[in-house]
Amino acid sequence: MEKDLILAVDVGTTYLKAGLVDAEGNILRSCRNKIRMDVDPSGKAEHNVKDLSRLLQKTMKKVVDGFEKRVAAIVPSTYIFGLMLLDSNNVPHSNMITLADTRIREVMCDFKGYFDRDFIYSRTGMPPTFHTALAKVFWSLRRLQIEDLRKVKFVSCKDYIVLLLTSKLATEPSTASSTGYFNTFTLDWDDDILSFLGISRNNLPEILSPYTVIPLKKEISDYLGLPRDVGVVMGLYDGGAVALASGVFGNKRRAVVNLGTTGMVRVISERPFISSTPMLKTQTLYLCNGRWFPGGSVNNAGSVIEWLRKVLRINLDKFRSHEVKPVKGLLFHPYITGERGLEFGSEAKGMIQGLEYKISAEDILTAALEGISFTLRMMVEPLIEKGIGFERVTVSGGGTKLKQWLYILANVLKKEVEVSRFEEPALVGSTMLGGVSLGWFDSLNDATNHIVKEGMIVTPDQELVETYDEKFDAFLGSLKRMYIEK
Repeated sequence: MEKDLILAVDVGTTYLKAGLVDAEGNILRSCRNKIRMDVDPSGKAEHNVKDLSRLLQKTMKKVVDGFEKRVAAIVPSTYIFGLMLLDSNNVPHSNMITLADTRIREVMCDFKGYFDRDFIYSRTGMPPTFHTALAKVFWSLRRLQIEDLRKVKFVSCKDYIVLLLTSKLATEPSTASSTGYFNTFTLDWDDDILSFLGISRNNLPEILSPYTVIPLKKEISDYLGLPRDVGVVMGLYDGGAVALASGVFGNKRRAVVNLGTTGMVRVISERPFISSTPMLKTQTLYLCNGRWFPGGSVNNAGSVIEWLRKVLRINLDKFRSHEVKPVKGLLFHPYITGERGLEFGSEAKGMIQGLEYKISAEDILTAALEGISFTLRMMVEPLIEKGIGFERVTVSGGGTKLKQWLYILANVLKKEVEVSRFEEPALVGSTMLGGVSLGWFDSLNDATNHIVKEGMIVTPDQELVETYDEKFDAFLGSLKRMYIEK
């Protein structure tokens, strides 16, 4: 029987997804399971790694049942900004500290006094906020009981998933570039930053090409019923996989927006992009194939909408239409868990400005959608100013179900918004890269031309563009008064 399917796995902060995807980008079967987050009043937000391991195997098993002989490879993608500790035998010494964990704020005053943050950013392209692995390692060294640092490994969620599947401790450049100690110019661990931090590359995984295929661990292949020659392709981080399915290696230059629990906006670039303003430093992740992926990621996207829905008991069906009604003077800072993409992100809080008796719960949620969209605009404007522009925005994620959000985004960014036709773009993007690795496609350009097709288009309205230009200026002014000019 022909091996014509890839088992793609995507581990997010909220859900673990797996799907069988063919060379046309069709998902023949998929499964999604919620990942339990361990939280407490201290700010802890962790994934229990034993639970994560069991959930990973259970989800993959359910998906491959009956298709075992058709699976050619497994390709994982995961969230970034997670960190856990392993001992010298690769046994977990901690759970996975996620990007939602705010305990790291405890040490940020010491962190800022200890490091030259501009120096770190100039070499890594990653602003050293409390969400980064750099800050989490700094916190771990001061808060966790580490008896012998020489025997400890600091790893991301992606690294741990690869370890579970293959017994090999390895990472790849797109995930490594989020850590804050990966040099975006040399595409290797930065020994100077590691030295300042007090660790070495011996405490970190080996960096492999995203196209590298590693043999699947016998224990896993036996459990899943897969042939012994099925391997694991290293793949990309989740946003990178989404980018591939959004067509960044196609003919039309586009920005990529994901509206999930968290969010992102990024544009592909032929060079690293380092840009700093009082408001933000552009995050420059490495993608693959000699391309970088500057822009920004936001902690607070769909998670804020879900929180408001519960607190204000809002029926989201009202937001599934395209009608947009901006409320003048009502501003919402959506930074409930701080914000990794902003210079003041470690101190940022949620805030509503302009409340009156006439304001409804729906108005507040609309302002939240606007606030998230304004934050995304803040992150792409430095790119546009430096000539890294785009013709269209491709949007994916659960937030696309709220059509009002799509229309707000189109008018805030002043660009056509195309809705990805893929419900699970990370799974499709991983399949595209895996297909290149397996020889299904000649290149990512070939995979893009073969798989990525145009989706629904939302066009900006000039009157709303002008309205949102004014609200965006007011939003920026509010942030500057609170955090920059204080």
